[in-house]
This record gives sequence, C-alpha cells and structure tokens, in this order.
Amino acid sequence: MLVTAQRLFDGSESRLLENAAVLIRDDRIHWVGPASAISAQPDESRIDLGDATILPGFIDMHNHLRISHADGDLPGQMRDSDVAYVLQGLRNLEANLRAGVTTMKLNGDRAFLDVQMREAIKSGLARGPRLFVAGKGIKSSRCTGGVVATAICDDPEAIRGAVRENIEGGVDFIKIFASGKVLGPREEVLLPAYSYAEVVAAAEEVHKAGRLIVAHCHGGPAADACIQAGVDVLEHGWLLSRDQLARMAERGTWLCITLGVLLHPRGDMAHRLQGPEADGVKRRIEEIQQAMADALASGVSYVLGTDAVHGGLAFELQALERLGARRADLLRAATSQAGLVLRRPNDVGRVKPGAYADLIAVRGDPLTSLASLDRVIWAMQGGRVVWAPTRDRTTVQ
Repeated sequence: MLVTAQRLFDGSESRLLENAAVLIRDDRIHWVGPASAISAQPDESRIDLGDATILPGFIDMHNHLRISHADGDLPGQMRDSDVAYVLQGLRNLEANLRAGVTTMKLNGDRAFLDVQMREAIKSGLARGPRLFVAGKGIKSSRCTGGVVATAICDDPEAIRGAVRENIEGGVDFIKIFASGKVLGPREEVLLPAYSYAEVVAAAEEVHKAGRLIVAHCHGGPAADACIQAGVDVLEHGWLLSRDQLARMAERGTWLCITLGVLLHPRGDMAHRLQGPEADGVKRRIEEIQQAMADALASGVSYVLGTDAVHGGLAFELQALERLGARRADLLRAATSQAGLVLRRPNDVGRVKPGAYADLIAVRGDPLTSLASLDRVIWAMQGGRVVWAPTRDRTTVQ
C-alpha cells in the first residue's frame, strides 16, 4: 500500500517532508520519502490524503483502561463488575484511537484486566491502541492517593513480592505510588508514601527483571528517593523543585507530564473549581503550571499523558505550548520520545522503514498550529486503517 499526503512529520526532524509518500508492506513501513521518488507497482493500492500532514501515531504515556474523569466517582468506577469494567474500557480505548493514539501506556488497572486487553487487541479480538501495561499499581496503606492501585504493600519484602506477582502476571512495566494526593497543604502533599529503602527495593526488583519502573510522584522527599534509587520515569512531577529537575536531567530520569488532567474541562479538577475548595484548587494549579514551565526550561526529558482524560492528548500539547514548549518538541514527546521510554524506538513513534505502520493524518500543519491536532481525519495501525470519518474521505485507488 502507498499512502501519500502534502506533508509528513516523521517524529524526529523539526521540519516537514513535502509531497510525501509512505510505502507499507504488511504491518510495517517499507519506505518513506518524496512521492516523486517512488515507483509503485501498477496494482499497488493507494491512499491519497491530499492537503494533510501524516504523523506517527501518537503515544499516550499515562492512561488507564477503565477510569474516566468525565464519568466522576473514580472509586466507584474501580468497583465495576469485570464485564462493565471491560466494556467501559473498550469505549475509552476507542475514544483514544479516534484521537490518533495508536499506542498507550496503562498505568495501573484491576486484576490484570489490562494484560488481558493487551492480548485481546494483539489477537484482533478487541480494537484499541497498542498497549503497554502495569497490572496492579503498588502503594502503601499510608498513601493518600492512588485509587487505581490494588497491591497494598508496607515493607520492602512485600513490595518485592508484588513486583514479582506483576511480572509473573505478564506486565510490561511496574508502577509504584511514591506520593499521594495533590490537593491539601503543601507539606502534607509532599510527604513520601514510601521510604528510600522501600523505593530501592522496588527499583532493584524491577530492574533485575529487565523491566521499567515508574512512580506516581509530586516532588519533595518522594522525588529525592525516586531519583536517587534509579526510578526510570516520574509520573506527574507537579511540584518538583528546580534542583530536582536538574538532577533528573543529569541522571536521565524521565518526566511524564500530565497537565491536561488539571486543566481540561473533562479533567479531575473541573468540578472542584465549582465547589468550596475552588480557591485552594486554583492556587495549586498555578503552582503546578509554574513547576511545569520550570520543567520545560530545565532540559529534563519528558513525555506526555492524559491520565484518564480519554481522547485529550492534543489538549495536553496545546496546554504545554502555552507554558513555553516548542511545537516540534511536543510532537516528539508524543511520538519518538515516548518510543524511547518504552524501549521500542524502532517500532513505535517514528515514520521510518521497519517501524510499525502506525500513522495518523490531520488537516493543516501542526508545526504552524497545534490546533490542527484537534481533529484526526485518518488513522492506521499496523497497516490497517482504523479511523477514516466519512466527512473527510480520502482518495483510495
């Protein structure tokens, strides 16, 4: 199959390839270059996207299968029956797929349902983004947050056991909760949920198994412990200090930014801004926005996630642009940078020979305006077209 469009962003370069073509064989990309340089076979099927930009399929690096902030009552959602949990999860997966997310990192779900969903999608039984899953989130009984965490562990040996259980269950990475909730007095929010020794126990066990470890972490002593212990990714990092950001940049610790969950109209804070805690919420959001602006200026490597604002990844990029991020850097964070963190840089996040044929298309030029990402007009996953609204018909030959 030959796919052509007026422009292409390959996930790496800071400029677009004009009059681009992508040749696909089975589920992989075979060739990428100017349309004038390819001589396709006469019987080659073709899709001409016209005045559009092809990009790698987006990678949402922090999401969940079932929970959705738009539905409210997260604890209640976690108590859904298995059937309801999976059916609601399929709805969420579809929303993300239609928004151009062809790969997604699920940061904690119940009873290994995320592992089963990953396999169902692989086999073609279910439809959704390519999944990387964490299984049971690991937290202390002292943790004030972490509604998705179902492995409750209060000492190093119990943590090691939970890590091993997850790995035996088939997960791709491990998630721990080093911090709790983000609202409340700053000194309470920054209290660590795990000691340094407990974080070390988790990191050692995970790395011994050759897996990635990520931590729900806001800042303070919890961040110090995670950075020192070698945690690979800090999730959220909403109250990280400039010194901590500098140490992360030096050590190669990644940050997964999830600003949209605070700012999006369907996000966690939307209803709180209408209640009695509104003033405190506004102040905390202002603090977090400043910390994220500091992160963007610090040189720390980052990726992006929506944290259960399903279909909201474009909003995440747009919110961070307002804090000073460059459009090309944000597009890389949602594509090739995420592929690096997942340790699959040759498979996902790039439009290059050998990578999966995970492609999306938008009208306009996203390097000129990220508003072009608001409506994905076409999506392909593993060489199969999975989204092509009839109002944006492409030319197929």
